[in-house]
Amino acid sequence: MLENVGEVDLEFFMAVEDDGSVSTYETVATFHVEETDEDFIIFVEEGAQEGEELEVMAALYNPAEVVEGNAGMPLVTLYALENEEQAELVEAVLHDMMEEE
Repeated sequence: MLENVGEVDLEFFMAVEDDGSVSTYETVATFHVEETDEDFIIFVEEGAQEGEELEVMAALYNPAEVVEGNAGMPLVTLYALENEEQAELVEAVLHDMMEEE
């Protein structure tokens, strides 16, 4: 069902926000759902201090649209999750990751 997307190194990436500013994020996980042909990225804001509460975010993205941004860091176009099923899938993946640790 799920497979890792590994064509591009997305340890850190940049994304253009709705207001036109650029933010940098650290990737927690990426995964592909074959049945729906959707790619998901789970991420946190870059630079969070240890012990600081992190806001974990998730979005859809298209690996084919990832381009090289400033200083060679990937620039990713993020798309909002479209429905409750996608949000539940992301929660399940995060839950599985936390159980593994």
